[in-house]
Amino acid sequence: MNLKERRDQLLAEAKAIVEKAKGEDRDLTYQELQTVEGKITEVKSINDDLSADAKSANILGQLDDMARGQDAGNGDRFLSFSKAWAAGAAEKVMPVGKKALAADSAVFIDAELMTTPIPMGRPATSLLNVLPVKMHDQPTFGYIRQSVRNNAAAVVPEGQTKPESDYTIIKIDNSLDIIAHLSQGVARYWFDDAEALKPFMEEELSYGLRLAVEEKVLEDIDATSGVQTQAFATNKLTTIRKCITKLEVLDFSPSAIVVHPLDWEEIELQLSADAAVEFRGLPYDPASRRLFGAPVVVANVATAGEARVLASGAVGVDTDKLGVRIEWTQLFQDDFATNKVRARCEGRFATSVFQPMGVVIADLTAA
Repeated sequence: MNLKERRDQLLAEAKAIVEKAKGEDRDLTYQELQTVEGKITEVKSINDDLSADAKSANILGQLDDMARGQDAGNGDRFLSFSKAWAAGAAEKVMPVGKKALAADSAVFIDAELMTTPIPMGRPATSLLNVLPVKMHDQPTFGYIRQSVRNNAAAVVPEGQTKPESDYTIIKIDNSLDIIAHLSQGVARYWFDDAEALKPFMEEELSYGLRLAVEEKVLEDIDATSGVQTQAFATNKLTTIRKCITKLEVLDFSPSAIVVHPLDWEEIELQLSADAAVEFRGLPYDPASRRLFGAPVVVANVATAGEARVLASGAVGVDTDKLGVRIEWTQLFQDDFATNKVRARCEGRFATSVFQPMGVVIADLTAA
């Protein structure tokens, strides 16, 4: 009998004792109470053991992911706040055929998960397109971070001591943070027409939440000890290429280049200028917005004058299984008196930096 079977047996036995007393319309005897409490204590102990086993399996799974490298082809999923997701949110808040908005009610919208981060031939439109997401049952969790990779494998004569490689790993305790925002108060009668609500839902709530998640991810990456840095070298293109080299010498594959729109403007103008002979022939695909083979993410939340080059599997996004909560209410300041409603949109998110040396932060500003 395994632990789960033993737990089920104990619960059934305890329930039978309680049901017997109920059927006889009496309280539990002292002996019955002691027996039930004993079984409950054993059940709690088994639950602790099962939880520890699950955490161990999770850690081993993370080590396996590090060993084989994470990419879009191994079953990773990617978080998306697309118009389709926003339309689904609007549909839950105001179903088809219902003309009035039900205020003071909340709904959870499942997170939209994409198995393909970037459609073939199309550019990445969000940082979340290139970072795998993991969903958690609890707001606190742990993950394994590799802080050192020093491979010492070599030919060893028979009888000689084998060299020791250093693959230092540490356990990181993390937790999901609430990311939320409110709309301004809007006249309630405007929502009698569903068409007036849906554009707001589609364009503003999802857009604002996505930007906040992206900003948090970049802040968490920047605050992580052990990430690599690259000083400005000749021009922005050369600097970014040197970042890729820093990843490649550690056997990482670049998965994304993250830049601010102002920096990307200058880079594209350099690439397309007639006089830019030195840039001709560079591996750049303007249609899919790939540079040196890696997708370029142009993000307003990025810092102008900096670039971040990320390796495959180095960083991930975390969220819970509840999804995004959207709630409309009149219970804010004088909204009820003025017949206005406003929305609150929120979710819980975190960032996991599995391999800090798989991140390079570059200075794109000449000294």
